[in-house]
Amino acid sequence: MKTGTLSVIIALIGIAFVIWFNFQTSELFLQELHTMHTNSDLSPTLVSNGIMHKYLALFIGFSSFFLGYKSIRNKNLEGLIGTILAIILIILSFVPIWTFMIPDTVDFNVQY
Repeated sequence: MKTGTLSVIIALIGIAFVIWFNFQTSELFLQELHTMHTNSDLSPTLVSNGIMHKYLALFIGFSSFFLGYKSIRNKNLEGLIGTILAIILIILSFVPIWTFMIPDTVDFNVQY
């Protein structure tokens, strides 16, 4: 398999991983918010070990970046696409996407 194609595949898997983890975090936050509303607690607590997921996403991103760079040196277009996707993955690993997945108005009458 070419290094450019491998770079694109690894970057897409990494982006899917980051989106999946942020989706799970938003679901956990909504669950805790619902629990807080039903128990009349003062503040929701969200416990997440996100640092390991961030390190894993960064490792995947840098791996894809280096494979894409190696492919660019061989003048392959797939390497450029893989490098761009790897840079997007590295940026996404620092952005908390899960805050954008929470609706502005949360209906507490609906069972989650």
